Amino acid sequence: MPVLLERLPKSVPPVVALTSWLATIAGFFLFAGSAALVLIWPTHAPVETTLEALTRCLATLQHAVRPWIGAFVGVGSVLLAGAVAVRLVFSAHRHEHARSKIRTLHRDILTVVARRDAMHSGVIWLEHPLPMAYSIDGRPGYIVATEGLARCLTTQQCDAVIAHERAHLRSHHHLILSVCEVLAAAFPRIPLFVAAPAAVETLIELAADQSAAEATSTDSMRSALLAVSASVTHLPTVTLRLLNDATGTRLRRLEMVTSGVPRTGTRAGACIAAALLPTLLPALAAGVALMATATIGCVLLR
Repeated sequence: MPVLLERLPKSVPPVVALTSWLATIAGFFLFAGSAALVLIWPTHAPVETTLEALTRCLATLQHAVRPWIGAFVGVGSVLLAGAVAVRLVFSAHRHEHARSKIRTLHRDILTVVARRDAMHSGVIWLEHPLPMAYSIDGRPGYIVATEGLARCLTTQQCDAVIAHERAHLRSHHHLILSVCEVLAAAFPRIPLFVAAPAAVETLIELAADQSAAEATSTDSMRSALLAVSASVTHLPTVTLRLLNDATGTRLRRLEMVTSGVPRTGTRAGACIAAALLPTLLPALAAGVALMATATIGCVLLR
């Protein structure tokens, strides 16, 4: 799936591609959990009744297996699921502890050295010559911008930057990226989880760019990126910042954007399809594989 997801056409809206990634990750746990549930079900799982009607030969093979093998597989699946859960909880706790520590320290420092903006709620201005802007999640989340940013950008460009960072906070992009990072740390041998953080980070930046372009204008967002692209920033890892490694991709995407944007209904339909396909397609493939196995079983039993 990572190979397929990374090859999605560039014309696919970022929010749709992001939905595909998240739905695929959710589908992994859905199918893994379903498989474990079927294995440990006290009797035949409800779905097996339907499957047995379709695949009698496969059912015959299943019942021919010695009972202790099924019990062994069931116990093994429970132990494996428990180990996975413990590893996931431990990784999430360690990740959140590190983020919380940096976030609290950063907030305490800004409380002393930064100033609030009466015109832009939730925006803190920092006296710094480099043009920078980033957002930090929390309750409440907030946006940090520098005086250097205000000096080098026009009012429209500055509004686009603020809209970009607000999109991060409104769409909970920090949380989405954190979940992907936790999964990558907890399961470093699963290609889907390893590839997710980098891909998702790029997609959430593209989605925030699109949201800012719709709130202001595409030219304002693109020119703001160009104006600050020469700056060098060193920011805490808990932030989502205006500039990152995907800046070139974002500029090219903004160049492709025209004045017309997809209708909300069209985009919502595409997101629904993107959420369902990563689940329906593997289920369909599993059904085909099951029927093929049953056919082979019928041939062998003759």
